[in-house]
Amino acid sequence: MRIFSLTLLFAGCTAAAPQKILTSPEASEAPFSPPTIQSVSFSGNGCPQDGGKRRVWGGFEHFSFTLPDFVATYGGSKPKSVNCQAHMNLAGGEPGWQVALKDVWTKGHVELEPNVKLSQYVTTYYSQDAANTISTVQSLSSPSNSTFSRDVTLHAGIPSESAVWSPCTGRNGYVGILNVNFRIALTSTNAASYGYYGGGKNSTVTERWAWQWRRC
Repeated sequence: MRIFSLTLLFAGCTAAAPQKILTSPEASEAPFSPPTIQSVSFSGNGCPQDGGKRRVWGGFEHFSFTLPDFVATYGGSKPKSVNCQAHMNLAGGEPGWQVALKDVWTKGHVELEPNVKLSQYVTTYYSQDAANTISTVQSLSSPSNSTFSRDVTLHAGIPSESAVWSPCTGRNGYVGILNVNFRIALTSTNAASYGYYGGGKNSTVTERWAWQWRRC
């Protein structure tokens, strides 16, 4: 497993710059016709099967979804570590191309008392080669003397030279099953502190993906 990490330290209301995406000469422009999403399913304690209805939109090229039940707390009634894994079955691709996840944007509401740290883990792999995975880590920490509370968007970027590529699409157009696991973990050195990640007053946890391509 390969891991990339990014730490964001917040002071007051200063916004952190997004992670810069690296590009590689081997990455190509997208094929004329993108693959078709045959099905999408979800698993994990952050997206229970008997929970609220998830909304999926955007098709393959602008794939996005909501997670209405995704809540993690430190010092609260919900688990400190929560995950949701999306399983995307792809077909109808153009022969001679491979696709990989390039970007994941996750949006949620965060409340962090001093000494509470939020870590986001994004792990991706294809079912045809489950041992070949890539993970990214992004983290937020509150100021040492105040509580951080607002909606945030975290960005996980995967450079093309480290991406997990799909099998080379053959004449039948089948691409494969992509699995993307999104996990939030809250930790603290102070057992009496409080931390929260989930939906806000007028928002819910949202995830959005983007892609990169190469010929094979």
